[in-house]
Amino acid sequence: MVALLLRLFGVSFVLVMALGCGGGSKDRPADMGGNNTEGSAPSSAPTPTPTATIEDEVLAAYARYWEAYSQGLLNLDASVVEGVATGDELQRIRQEIANLRSQGRAARIVVTHKPVVIEASNTAARLLDEMVNNSFFVDPVTKDPPAASGSGDVLRDTFYLERIDGRWMVVRSTRVR
Repeated sequence: MVALLLRLFGVSFVLVMALGCGGGSKDRPADMGGNNTEGSAPSSAPTPTPTATIEDEVLAAYARYWEAYSQGLLNLDASVVEGVATGDELQRIRQEIANLRSQGRAARIVVTHKPVVIEASNTAARLLDEMVNNSFFVDPVTKDPPAASGSGDVLRDTFYLERIDGRWMVVRSTRVR
């Protein structure tokens, strides 16, 4: 999860830096807002704001989904995923939490992600994630142990997202066998 967030931050940082560095030519660097040494008035034209692509929005929503999903399984609380999952996916998570609760345990999610948006429109998206799963069970009250070795299994899941009331939500997922 941390790796995914760092990667998303890194991609966002590089995108912002690339867009923020501006044009300029090989003879004259882009105006970086510093001192104007040529004596002309600074430009009053508004600076364009970078617009997130649909793929960026989907990946950000997917990262939020995993953060909420991880918290839900650790705290056995399905309500935390209600803002990021709906439909079949929300039902699946509720059932997973009920199963953990009946077994007297919770789960600490430790997953390394490699998500790729396969298809995306203004209303729906499909994402494939090849994950290395090192999650492990913990005591539902103490949350111990804080660290453990997981299985290291490689999982390939497809996630389906829909934009609902202006927000991307995971509506279902399937495991690729």
